[in-house]
Amino acid sequence: MIKRLIHNTLISIIAFGGAAVLGLVVIPVILRTWGVTEFGLIVLARLLLPTGMMAVFDLGLSEVATQTVARGREHRDWALAARQLTFLSVVSIFLALSLSTAIWLGVPYLAMLMKVDAAHFEAFVSILRFTALGNLILIPALVWEGIIKGFERYNLLRVTEVASTVAYVGLTILASYRSVGFEVVAYIYLATLIGRALVVLLGAAIALGRKNTRFSSWTSDIRRDLLHRCMLLLQGRLIGGISGPLQPLVVGFLFGPTGVGTYDALVRLSRVSRTVVSLLTSALLPVASRLDERGSSTTFQRLGELGLILLPMFTVPLFAAAAILSPDILRIWIGPLLTPYAAWMGLSFVAPICAQYIAIGSLIFLTRPEIQARLNMLMGLQLLIWAVVSAATLHLFAERALILGQAVANVLVLPLQLSQLRSALDLNLERFAKAIGTQAAIMVVGGVCLWIIAGYIQFDSVLRLTLGSGLFCIIVWILQYFLVLEKRHRTIFLAMGQLMGLVPKSI
Repeated sequence: MIKRLIHNTLISIIAFGGAAVLGLVVIPVILRTWGVTEFGLIVLARLLLPTGMMAVFDLGLSEVATQTVARGREHRDWALAARQLTFLSVVSIFLALSLSTAIWLGVPYLAMLMKVDAAHFEAFVSILRFTALGNLILIPALVWEGIIKGFERYNLLRVTEVASTVAYVGLTILASYRSVGFEVVAYIYLATLIGRALVVLLGAAIALGRKNTRFSSWTSDIRRDLLHRCMLLLQGRLIGGISGPLQPLVVGFLFGPTGVGTYDALVRLSRVSRTVVSLLTSALLPVASRLDERGSSTTFQRLGELGLILLPMFTVPLFAAAAILSPDILRIWIGPLLTPYAAWMGLSFVAPICAQYIAIGSLIFLTRPEIQARLNMLMGLQLLIWAVVSAATLHLFAERALILGQAVANVLVLPLQLSQLRSALDLNLERFAKAIGTQAAIMVVGGVCLWIIAGYIQFDSVLRLTLGSGLFCIIVWILQYFLVLEKRHRTIFLAMGQLMGLVPKSI
């Protein structure tokens, strides 16, 4: 099980990491060919897809389907799994019909609320109507993707991810050369997503067919259990979504497409980086579900502890380096257009840095609704702080006030979230506080040193950026290995090496 987890994680990082880089490469192409306003309109249209704002309303269908298949594999009760998946499929169809109808009917009003000018109004309305139709396939596809994750067939997911991204980037560059309308970029993106969804559907059907799983009627107990899980996930998504995926929509209401384009360009790198790093935990849910079903409390606890300490140890230095070197990154990536706002791009990395400390804990406790409910309450507090800070500074910083609000909210609520996770995992308070405190001290001192060095050395090329940030990360990783990790933590590296056949088992 653990060997497959490592294998799936590596596949996810390599494949999706490559796709993410391609996605970043195409942004300057769009900005230079069509402009900030048109880029903002494309971003606004994508918000109405399950990959954007609609993720807030998706009821956690993918995660619940993943847990359903994982439990079916653990107990070999495919009759129960079939009934549960049938119910989830029906829910996804009703959800798709409801959201697609709402978007279709609200298209003209959305365009007006977004302050779309007359020159772009008709094209934007057309994009939104095709988006509404696309959701009829893309929302049920969440269940199909969850089934594939439950079977831990991440190779299929990542191959389709890379293929769809390559197609999108290639066709967008072609559209740029031919100087077609900006709306073509939106249609290309939508078409590649639908193509990927249909391939995932085929894979899910084949996987279930091998288990002789057929659609079956569900019971009232199944309905209540799955709806309870879905409602908890919906609650968390609504709270987290307002301070996350919904922010570009808020910017659109307040400042129009140009504001959205500026905001998205400033936060895109931190958001993509967070998504890529989240792949370190993407294969964990089916494993956590199977451990929980087995009652392996000791293994479950160790998994959570390692997640709270090891994940930030590796990922936070990467985010910190990107935040500190934001002026150079922005200058090389997009050019001088947004360089004056580089500090805001750096500030946007605060939220993903905080998220690293709770990512694995939040994920594994999806299997325990009572813990999930408490974490949702803390997310509600985070939302309140974000709203207050953003509203208070909106007149000063315009769309950038939302970045400030998110950073402040994440920093203030993080200690409460860590306390809740530590308590749920029954970890020793003194040891845990020492590990987190030492880690934070190393990051602060290292970050200040890198900031001072960046004032003397100009990182004006990708090579220099890579070498500078890489050296910073290596030094911080080494310090954390010896000063943060205990001996029992360090043994995980040897165990992983032996498991993957990289280290002789006789050592």
